[in-house]
Amino acid sequence: MPGGQGTGGAVARVGSGRPRYGPGDRADAGRLGGRSRGSPASSRRPPPDEADRLTRDHVKDVLRDHLTAPARDWLSGTKLSLDVCFFALRRVRGLDQRTREDVFYAYGRGTMALDLGHRAAAARELARLRELRELYGA
Repeated sequence: MPGGQGTGGAVARVGSGRPRYGPGDRADAGRLGGRSRGSPASSRRPPPDEADRLTRDHVKDVLRDHLTAPARDWLSGTKLSLDVCFFALRRVRGLDQRTREDVFYAYGRGTMALDLGHRAAAARELARLRELRELYGA
């Protein structure tokens, strides 16, 4: 039939020539490249924190594949040191709010530097955490 009428799941033409989809045609529209709200095929932009996490995970995977064994060992040892300092400082009682924020900030920057393969920045943040650890006797 003309205009696609009479065929199961096909698009019928309305007076202005625009396609009209009937019930059950949404699946056909998705398969043909159309996007509908709420469908798994619709493209959505992840929130900024999720996008950052996805990017960091991708960079970590790519970076680790290209590192030598000594470089991977250095990264693992530095990450362990960052973790030890961070958790020791979190257990210290009586830290003021600003110092506690500094601890979280330095740990976050250090781990991010490790994820991105920036040795100097990771070492700098580890030194800052060690300094705070010595200062507060953690």
